[in-house]
Amino acid sequence: MTPPTEATAFLHAICATLSPQLDRPVRLKFVTFPSGLDVSGVTFAMDEQYIVVVEERAPDEHKFVIAGHEIGHIHYQTLDVHYPAGMPAAARRLLSQAEEDIPWDQVVAMATRSPAAAAAAAEWEAEECGLRLAAKFSRVVGPGAAAGRTTQDTLTGRLSSSLGNIGGP
Repeated sequence: MTPPTEATAFLHAICATLSPQLDRPVRLKFVTFPSGLDVSGVTFAMDEQYIVVVEERAPDEHKFVIAGHEIGHIHYQTLDVHYPAGMPAAARRLLSQAEEDIPWDQVVAMATRSPAAAAAAAEWEAEECGLRLAAKFSRVVGPGAAAGRTTQDTLTGRLSSSLGNIGGP
């Protein structure tokens, strides 16, 4: 398998690789976030899937950090720091619509941060995951990508070491 060298395609491949190792599939979505919002990524835990939403205007390198941060929350099971009582009912209703009808700007605007002390530790743990993911893949994706020198095993190994061993090589 030849890995993609375009950031968004690569991140979709990472989510596809992770999905079988988690309790439900991870779906990745790139959208324009509303101006004035102080977040660039959010994850919604639906009954049948996780939806990771990343700011599409972010630079490619930062998309890795954002997606990795959100994947870290899934992996470490710390999504509840943002929604201690569960995802807002309004967001759940909006996300239950057909894909083309979902008002992503409204859904993303529902993302809030918890001031709880536990949230700070969970945020740092997730951020470290995002930074590690970006560092591991910086030579694989983008202008400096070494075409043909990376294998699926290499990618799985890098992903596994970014999150802590998740069952890969």
